[in-house]
Amino acid sequence: MSTTGAPLPNSLHVLSPGVLIKAPLLAVGLVGPAGAGKTSLVEATARQLRGKARLGVITVNPAAERDADRVSRYCDQVEAVCARSADIDTIRSVLPRFKLDDLDLLLMDAIAPLDGVPFFGQDITVAVLSVAAGDDKAPLYSDLLAHSDMLILNKADLQRHVMFDRGAFWADVRHINPDLDLIEVSTYENRGLDRWITWLERRRQDKINNYHPTANRDDHVSLG
Repeated sequence: MSTTGAPLPNSLHVLSPGVLIKAPLLAVGLVGPAGAGKTSLVEATARQLRGKARLGVITVNPAAERDADRVSRYCDQVEAVCARSADIDTIRSVLPRFKLDDLDLLLMDAIAPLDGVPFFGQDITVAVLSVAAGDDKAPLYSDLLAHSDMLILNKADLQRHVMFDRGAFWADVRHINPDLDLIEVSTYENRGLDRWITWLERRRQDKINNYHPTANRDDHVSLG
């Protein structure tokens, strides 16, 4: 694990903006507000996939080093970017540290702005909101939900402890994006993770089949 700020070897250079789109891996942007449990989701995903798939992680937030330390227990290729937001230049600057051809999946977690959707080269965007934040947050992040491929409602185990109207929450989500894939997850109770891993595997295979049918690697590796 390393953090941005250390110089790159002379042989490495900042990669082109489309490098992740062209790479034979699935690049996933996990985007949500602080406290939504993005790091716990990345950690749980890495734990589930350890020994089954090749995973890389980029975590972007002001306390990224601490989060990267947690994830590095289950994943060798981890980069911490200590910044408030992610952009394509920031992500491109750390990509040369990764052996992209040796990865099946790259997870990049970043804090969501209230307006707009951050793009940093990802194939797909996964919005992460949490039960703990309340059932009224979907309209606050309407731009993010409108342009995401999946919404994870995290910390689902807290529903029995806080006031959270699931019906109202999902109605708001469906009003914003009726086609959005939805999964409720509790990393604490290990609930919903199998569906999440299966969804990632399906999206990865879709990319491999559409863009890299002759890639020189084991395209049939399962993430589950």
